[in-house]
Amino acid sequence: MPGHGRWVPAGLCPVPAASGSGAAGTRGRGARALSGLCPAWAPAHSPASDTSAFLFPALLLAVRINGKGREVLYLAKGDSVKLGCPYVLEPEDNGPQDLGIEWIQITPERKDPENVFLSYHDHHVNYGSGSGLQNRVAFVQNDPSQYDASIRLADLQVSDTGTYQCRVKKNTVAVHEVIVTVQEKPATPQCWTEGELTPGNSILLRCYSQGGTTPLSYQWAKLASGYGGGRLPSGTIQGPCLSHAGRAPGDLLIRSLSEAHAGVYQCRVTNRVGYSTCQLNLNPTQSKCRQAGIIVGSILGSLLLLTLLGLLIWALVSHYRRKECQRASSDCR
Repeated sequence: MPGHGRWVPAGLCPVPAASGSGAAGTRGRGARALSGLCPAWAPAHSPASDTSAFLFPALLLAVRINGKGREVLYLAKGDSVKLGCPYVLEPEDNGPQDLGIEWIQITPERKDPENVFLSYHDHHVNYGSGSGLQNRVAFVQNDPSQYDASIRLADLQVSDTGTYQCRVKKNTVAVHEVIVTVQEKPATPQCWTEGELTPGNSILLRCYSQGGTTPLSYQWAKLASGYGGGRLPSGTIQGPCLSHAGRAPGDLLIRSLSEAHAGVYQCRVTNRVGYSTCQLNLNPTQSKCRQAGIIVGSILGSLLLLTLLGLLIWALVSHYRRKECQRASSDCR
């Protein structure tokens, strides 16, 4: 009867009926759905609250997204990405009926706070307008009602940077959020040397990339047998240590150049989303004056050798003629 028994707010515990078999049947179904959820602190039932059971029906967590919460992604321009949104429906709300899926893009540049660029309802996929994503976005599954609302974005552009929300609607709404930042990879850098490649001199290896989202990081390496990751030889100083001298971040100073510095050097330019490289071959040579001296010395040495060889031949011929004269002394006189 009214005024007897206990009740709790609708949606947490079953609402006892005042009287009648129909009400009792309702109570039984509620107990099966929410058995074991009635807290000890539930307030006493009152007649005035009977109408609350009809104004605020029980709300179940009908849908749940299996995700890590908010994700943060840094992606390169031109790449493709899958934005995951798998979900689970509670048993009593299973099935595609009344299921709604929305993907929303939120960007600081847009006047509208939210832009629904892709949705699913009643077995139909709908594409929004105004986001520039219509030709580059699609659900991963042909039927998103099969517990997967994930999408794939193709040919990413810097303007795609923003917050993406997946909303799966049943009796309740579950939301999964992904923050996407699209950046440009470093442009292919240029490598060159400054200074005379003469042993004992100091030279500068320079590297510069004219494109890519900053900040850019420069790293030099001496390749070992055609593979990257080799150590720099002694006597080299990289760009960050040269900042006090007004050098650029991509500079590499080599002091007292020697044969140990000969080889292939690689400059790697990196940012959050990628890298690019350039290479140059370092081959220390002798100075022009020294080369000229070596050439002149070689010529003089060759001439001296020819002279000695001519004298030797003359001495042998003279000795042979004297022997012949001794044999025929009469003829020689």
